[in-house]
Amino acid sequence: MWISLVSNHLDEVKNNIVVKHNNLVNASYELTLNEQRLMLGCISLIDSRHQIDTQRLYKIQVKDIGDLCGVVNTTHFYKDMVDAAKRLLKRTIKIGDKQSGVYGEAVWITRYVVDDRNRTIEVNFNDDVIPYLSSLQNRFTKYKLKDVAKFKSVYSIRIYEQLAQWTRTGCLELEIDKLRHILCVQDKYKTFSDLRKKVIEVAVREITDYSNLDVSYGYRKKGRVIVAIQFRFETKKKSKNLTMDEFVSANPVLTKGKTEMEVRRLMLK
Repeated sequence: MWISLVSNHLDEVKNNIVVKHNNLVNASYELTLNEQRLMLGCISLIDSRHQIDTQRLYKIQVKDIGDLCGVVNTTHFYKDMVDAAKRLLKRTIKIGDKQSGVYGEAVWITRYVVDDRNRTIEVNFNDDVIPYLSSLQNRFTKYKLKDVAKFKSVYSIRIYEQLAQWTRTGCLELEIDKLRHILCVQDKYKTFSDLRKKVIEVAVREITDYSNLDVSYGYRKKGRVIVAIQFRFETKKKSKNLTMDEFVSANPVLTKGKTEMEVRRLMLK
């Protein structure tokens, strides 16, 4: 028998916590933006402190995810999310390491169910993925779903998760080869200039504008070659401690074109 766990209303969904084992955070996999949104929305429904029932389906209200992401065309977004669910059946996570001689792949989900009338999607996680999402005692990363919901780049989500592992220290150095491996861009953005412009700078800007972190970055070189990115970041001050002008200055993209009332509502979130 299949058991279905359903997402809550938007006010509760935005505070849902995404929890992943660090091995999953650091794994190499490639998902589109909407595939990431669907996966994170369903993962945020899991109580990571307990073992998952392998028969359980996690149901997400597509409208809640769309509202959280700031989607305007909800009909088009629903279709896109259904397409994302279909593709997820074939999406894999790389397991192990070729250098160790022990490696392979596993799919994310084994089943999805769409309800067009209520506009919901529910998924069943693959048994091989479940250990990375539940009964986590140590070495895990967690963050609020709302902190990545407005990202437009899939790389922003993956880099945010890397930073979220080190919020206590506020700094992280990632070797370029490791970053490429995690993001599955070994064969893309061949020059560092392209990688910086289309991946790193976009991610740093989105994370700073939309999440709970302020981020900056620098480089480590070996001779003239850049071999690692050095991120520095800190958790933003609560908006209630900021004046409206300070909030607008700290969130230029988020507040652009907003009325005073709309900005005040953003400050209360």
